[in-house]
Amino acid sequence: MRILILVVFLLGLLATGVLGTETRMLFFWPGCGLIGLAGLLTTLRWRIRMPYAPNDLCLGSMLVAVTYGIARAAMSPVEYYAREDAFLLAAAFVTYLLCATVVSHPKARLVLLGTLLLVVAGDLAVGTIHFSGQWDFHVVPHFARSFGEGRIGGFFNNANHLAAFLSIILFPTIAWLCFGRGGAVLRLLTAFSAVGITLTQSRGAALGVAAGGVAFLVLGAVLIWRTWRHLFVQLLVGTVVLMTLAAALLFKVNQQAIQRRAEMNPVTEDVRLAIWESALEQHAESPLIGAGSRMFYDGSIRLRSEKLPVYAEEPLFAHNEFLQILADYGWVGLGLLILVVTMHAANGLRFLSWFAREKFPRTGMITSNGLVMVVGSLTGLAATLTHAIFEFHGHIPATALLGAAWLGVLANPGIESGSPRIPGVRLLMKVAQLVLSVGMLAGLWFFGRADFLAAKASIAASQGNRKEQAEFLDQAISADPRNPDTHYARALAVLDEIPSDLPMEERVEPIERAIADLKSACALNSQNYLYPLALADAYDALLRHDEAKAQIERSLRLAPLHEEPRLALAIHYHRQARFTEAEEAYLWAGKARAWNEEGTARWIDSYRLMLQHAEMMRGSPETPSTTVPGPAQETVLPADPGEADAN
Repeated sequence: MRILILVVFLLGLLATGVLGTETRMLFFWPGCGLIGLAGLLTTLRWRIRMPYAPNDLCLGSMLVAVTYGIARAAMSPVEYYAREDAFLLAAAFVTYLLCATVVSHPKARLVLLGTLLLVVAGDLAVGTIHFSGQWDFHVVPHFARSFGEGRIGGFFNNANHLAAFLSIILFPTIAWLCFGRGGAVLRLLTAFSAVGITLTQSRGAALGVAAGGVAFLVLGAVLIWRTWRHLFVQLLVGTVVLMTLAAALLFKVNQQAIQRRAEMNPVTEDVRLAIWESALEQHAESPLIGAGSRMFYDGSIRLRSEKLPVYAEEPLFAHNEFLQILADYGWVGLGLLILVVTMHAANGLRFLSWFAREKFPRTGMITSNGLVMVVGSLTGLAATLTHAIFEFHGHIPATALLGAAWLGVLANPGIESGSPRIPGVRLLMKVAQLVLSVGMLAGLWFFGRADFLAAKASIAASQGNRKEQAEFLDQAISADPRNPDTHYARALAVLDEIPSDLPMEERVEPIERAIADLKSACALNSQNYLYPLALADAYDALLRHDEAKAQIERSLRLAPLHEEPRLALAIHYHRQARFTEAEEAYLWAGKARAWNEEGTARWIDSYRLMLQHAEMMRGSPETPSTTVPGPAQETVLPADPGEADAN
C-alpha cells in the first residue's frame, strides 16, 4: 500500500508539472485527482509507520492556515473564482502531509526529487522547441502558448513561471551535488536548469536565485564550520569562486538578451508598481480578511491605476504574492503565511543544528540524503519567496505544490529526538486529509468534467462548428450550472447565430434565451463588467432601452477607466438616434485610460459611422423620431453601430 500511494502521488506530481502550469483549473484536474486519490489511500490505511515523527507545531500552523484559506474561499463573493484557490489549497495540503509522512524516508525523498527532475528535463526539452522559433508550441493539441516571443516557457505559458519552477528545484539539486552522491546526469541537469533560468530572462527569478544562493552559502558555511572546520577556508573560497565564475559565464552568454529586455522594459517603468497600487487599494476596502479568493481578477479592473499604460492588458494578479494575499485574504491570511514559513524554517534550522551537534559526531560523515533535502528545501523556498515579490507563481499548481512539498520536508526533516506534541493535531490532520481528498475527487468528476466540455466547446467554436459548440456548452452547463463563463459563452453563441435579416418576431425567442443566460452569469458573478454589457446589447435588441442603460451604468461602475463600457453607452445612444448624447459618449470613450484589446473595435470606428448616419439622416426627407437601427428592428441605416464592436 505504501508503494502504491507513493506511485500514485508521484504520478499526480508529474501530471501537475506537465499540465498544471497556468492559473486556470482546466489542466490541473488530472494531477488534482491523482493527488486526491493518493491522499484517500493514505487515510484508508490510517496508521503509517515512519522513521521520524513530524513536528506538531508545523502541522498545526499549516492546518490553521489551510482551514482559514478554504473557509475564506467558501465565503467569497464569486464561487467560480474561489474554487481555483480552494482546490489548489486542498492539493497543496495533501502534498504537504504526504511529504511529511509517507514520503518521509530520505530515500523516498530522493525518488521524489528524481521524479521532479524528469519534469525539469521535459521543460528544457520543450524550451528547445520554443527557442527553435515555435514560440507558441503547447504540449496539448488545439492549444497554443500565448506568451511573447524570445523567452522560453517549457510546459508553462509564462516564462516567469518556468523560471520560478526551475529556481525552486535548482537548490535541492545543488545540495545533492554538495552533500549527496550526485552523478554526471545530475550535474548536467543542474547546469541546464541554470541555463534555462537565464533563457527565461526573468529578472525576478534572477533575484530569487541570488537570494537562494546567499542562503545556501550561509547554511553551507555554518555546516562546514561546525563539522569540517579544518577545511572551512578552502571549501568556502572554492565555492565562492565557482559560483562567481558560473554567474559570470551565464551572464556573458545571455548578455545581449538581458540588455535587450532591459532596454525594452526598464525596471523604472515596470507596470508592477501601478498594479501594486490597485492591490493596496483593494486591501484597504477589507483590511482584515480581504475581498475574497481571487477577487483581484475583477478588482484589478475596477481599481485600475491611471498610471498603467492605456494599452496594457488587465493584470488580473497583483504580481506580488504578498500583496495578492493582502488583497484577497487580508492581514489574517498574510499573518498565517508568515507563521507557516517561520515555523517550518525554524524546524529546518533545528535539524541542521541537531545534525552538526549529534549526528555528525557519531558518523563522521557530512554526506546525508536528509541533509540534502533540508538544505535544498530551505534555500529553494528562500529563492521562491524572494521571486514572489515580483510574480504570482504561488497561484500556479506546479510551483505551488512544489513549495508545499518542500514545506512537508521541513515539517519532518528527520530529527531523531522528539518534538513537542500537541494533542489532537495529528488526528485533525488525518481528518482534514480525508475530507479534502474526497473533495478533490468529487471536484474532478463534477467541475473537471464541466471544464473539459467547456474547452471542447471553445475548440469547436474556433473550428467554426457551431452545432458542436452549442452541444458542448449545454453539457457543460448541465454538469456545472454555477459557472458564469459558460452561461456567458452560450449567450454570445446564441446572439451570434441570429441572422441580421431575421424578422423581429423570430428574433425574440433566441434573444430571450440569451438574456436568461446573461442574467445567470451576472447573478453568479456580479463583479465582471463584460456580462452586463452583453445583457445591454440584448435588451437594446428588444428595444428595452431603459434596462439596457441600467446594465451599461452597472458596467461603468465595474470598469470606470475602460473604453468598452463607454463605447457601449455611445452605441446605445447611437442606436436611438440620440446623436448629441452619442457624440459626447464617443468622445468620452476616446479619453479612456484602458483601451480595448488590439484587434477589437475602437471608439473612433463607431464614431465615424455615427457621423455618416447623422449626415444621411440630415439629407433624408423623413427623419426617424426616436429610434434608429438596432438588431431588433428593420434596418433604416446601412449598418448597425453595434456591429463595429468586436466584443
